[in-house]
Amino acid sequence: MSIAFLFTIPTTIEIFAQTEHEIKIPSGASDPGAPFFWSEKNTGVTTGEITIYPGDSITWSNGDSAFHTITSVSASSIETGDFEVDGIFDSGFFTAGKSYTRQFNDQGDFYYFCSLHPYMNGVVHVTTNPGSVQTIDGVASGYSDDGLGFKIKYILDTNLQKAVHVNPDEKTLTFTISGDTDNEQLIIILPPELIENPNTVWVDGEMIDFEIEETNTGTKLIIPILPHSKEIKIMGAHVIPEFGSITMMILVISIISIIILTQKSKIKI
Repeated sequence: MSIAFLFTIPTTIEIFAQTEHEIKIPSGASDPGAPFFWSEKNTGVTTGEITIYPGDSITWSNGDSAFHTITSVSASSIETGDFEVDGIFDSGFFTAGKSYTRQFNDQGDFYYFCSLHPYMNGVVHVTTNPGSVQTIDGVASGYSDDGLGFKIKYILDTNLQKAVHVNPDEKTLTFTISGDTDNEQLIIILPPELIENPNTVWVDGEMIDFEIEETNTGTKLIIPILPHSKEIKIMGAHVIPEFGSITMMILVISIISIIILTQKSKIKI
């Protein structure tokens, strides 16, 4: 008599192939005037910012002649410049030709810096839906005082279109996803100067629940999406007004100039 055993494997388990990433510290990085301090081997990204899966490892290789460290710090201290060491990881000093490797098993954002050269800092994003960290520059440039607009960061495996519709009357920002996605969420960080207290999100016209977190760089929204989601509309308590102060000043000067020219014309007549 034979006995058969049936093993059922849950289909919800996510299996990730462990990947090794390398970030090189280039020659001259110890100089604060260096053009960049990190260089990701596979992508050439020089920001020190990298997105990986849980279980992946990163090797920081020292191609510089100076000693460096890879030391974890709190997110808030990166922004303030206090560089509060949080004790999660620390390479200690390593010199030219040496390296430091760490495996990241837990999800989250892990900030780091070189304790000898604090201007060298970066962040490791560990997520089950990594996509890539991307940036939209110049959002609402026509409304901001400096004319440069605002920078929005997001994580997605496809792109958000660069054209962002800003509606001060509705107090909304509308984003468009360029292609289909395998991600189950869009992570987006919005500057508070652009939109205050984002409180409502629609995905393709349907109001949805989302997660929100205040960070030192802005308000982070974690928005659930579907493979074919296209339009993301976000409403806040306030969106940058239609006219910034400089724009309004230019308008006032233009009106005054017209009045003066009109008066001069009357005098000539």
